[in-house]
Amino acid sequence: MKHWLRKPIALPVIVIIGIGLFLLITKSRQAPDAKSQEEYATPAFVLDLKPESVTPRVTGYGSVNPSSNLNVPAEVAGEINWIHAGLKKGAELKAGTKVLQLDKRDYQLTLSKAKADKERIKTQLAELNLEEANTTRQLELTQKKLDLATSEFKRKKELADQGALSKSQLEAEERNLINMRTELQNHQLKLDLHPKQRDLLKAESSVAQATIEEQERNLERTSIYMPFDARIGDVNVDKGAFVATGSTLFIAQGKERVEIEAQISMPGMLPLIQHIRGKNLNQLSAKERLAALSIKANVQMVGAPKTANWPAKVLRTSDSIDPQTRTMSIVVAIDDADKKAITGQRPPLLKGMYMAVTLSSEPMKGWKIPRSAIHENRLYYLDHGNRLRIREARVLFKADDYAILTDQPEFKRLVVSDIIPAVDGMLIAPHSASQSVKKENNETEQPSS
Repeated sequence: MKHWLRKPIALPVIVIIGIGLFLLITKSRQAPDAKSQEEYATPAFVLDLKPESVTPRVTGYGSVNPSSNLNVPAEVAGEINWIHAGLKKGAELKAGTKVLQLDKRDYQLTLSKAKADKERIKTQLAELNLEEANTTRQLELTQKKLDLATSEFKRKKELADQGALSKSQLEAEERNLINMRTELQNHQLKLDLHPKQRDLLKAESSVAQATIEEQERNLERTSIYMPFDARIGDVNVDKGAFVATGSTLFIAQGKERVEIEAQISMPGMLPLIQHIRGKNLNQLSAKERLAALSIKANVQMVGAPKTANWPAKVLRTSDSIDPQTRTMSIVVAIDDADKKAITGQRPPLLKGMYMAVTLSSEPMKGWKIPRSAIHENRLYYLDHGNRLRIREARVLFKADDYAILTDQPEFKRLVVSDIIPAVDGMLIAPHSASQSVKKENNETEQPSS
């Protein structure tokens, strides 16, 4: 066999045999059956859209602070003689309770001196009145004596002119007349000074009276009373210590109302004011604007059971935006929080407690969609032929896990699954989804077909 393959004719024979086998196999092979290519439908969850009532909400966080937080000062200086046994940090005291007593002896001495000064001035005024009356009578008498002396001088001058009276006698009578006139002027001058003396004494009396009133107030200020029903904060005094005027004695925190200043983002506030779009509120006062917004508030203690919540009312808003957090402050108040406390469910509100403040406004009708259905500012819809239609996401506002569309959508079925790749017009195999399912799982897996 090997000997035959070495012959020159062997190669052409092998080639001819190979070609023959190829032709035989080609002719004997049957063509495959032609099958029609079916379009693949991508499975996806689909949500039927319809307008529904939506209550816009936004949540911010802040700490509890008493609305009345008074640093009680010492209005007068003095040594502390007595301290109420209940004046301790964290204790609660009623309005009007006496809590401190300062030494009042210095003020009593000053008061006694002022009263003595006033009595002395009163006596001086009485003496001045008597002196004035006496001077007035002396002035009248001197005036009469002057009139008589003047008449006598005229008579004697006539006699002197006739030579019946010596010149020395006339001069003596003239000196007497001059003395009378001088005495009259002295009385008049003394009488003229009396009103000024009286004014001076009255001024001194007013000063004494003012001192009396001041010392009486100071005596009252030596006794410190609670200004309102309060929980005591820091206490800075001890018995026997000397306190200066203006120094803080203790801190009183009001119990009737507490306030929470919550920080709210500006985008978060937008849903709350949608119901007043187009209205001009510039002419209203701050209180009237808050009333027009109709914002309700509820406070929940962070980390506590759901029962630890309180209805609150919005008091005011900040006048500017925080440059660091880009948020605005909303201050809400809770009245009579202590009276609403329930053991084991709702604790008393203490300064510094961390709270979640939820604000809500008037319900509104809107097209509500899950926020997770928005894909890079696009929404996936299904048309009547189950074809994917990609449209721009025109959103009025976003809140929590949902968004509200600006206008009624062109299509009423929304694809809530992630489709990769998403091609406009592709065929979709829809599976029903609901808002509740979407809320529990924002990244729903695509259903299997």
